Amino acid sequence: MKSKINKNKLQINVTKHGMISKLYFDAVLNGIIKLIDVKNKVKVLDFGCGYGYLKEKIKRGKKIEVINFDIIKELTEIDDWKKVNFDFLVSTHVFGYFKKKKLNKFLLYLKKNYPKIKVILTISKQGWFNKLGALILNEPKAYTNYNLSPKEEIFIFSKHMRIIKKKNILLLSDIYLLEFV
Repeated sequence: MKSKINKNKLQINVTKHGMISKLYFDAVLNGIIKLIDVKNKVKVLDFGCGYGYLKEKIKRGKKIEVINFDIIKELTEIDDWKKVNFDFLVSTHVFGYFKKKKLNKFLLYLKKNYPKIKVILTISKQGWFNKLGALILNEPKAYTNYNLSPKEEIFIFSKHMRIIKKKNILLLSDIYLLEFV
């Protein structure tokens, strides 16, 4: 990380993992890692990487290279994700911030330019259990500024991609493994 960011100025929520939230995010990261096929060396684009926890967790020497990309310049490793080749695009709680038209356009671009990639997508359920957790963890901005509900988000992805696997994480989120059809 290049420098600290001012969370109050952001239109999105970037979660710093504390002691309690680390339990949840470790479960998410472990779920993601289990979905990455490592028969051969693979490149993973962590799209909306935040503080880079996936790369940090994977750096144990597996056959996985993680490239961190975030719209927050202080958190990204690359300026333009479109100039990177990758086998998997991983995104955790990011596409809810997109508007429908932008997400459809994004997926059409991916399909045209990266037709063989797999997408690992984590979508928060945004239910009362999530909201209780946000309250307990003093994260008042959690789930604010979202443009898509979880149902809208997976519906849009399902129009463009096939769901290979789905896994629930602690009743708080679903992780999907998807591929283009």
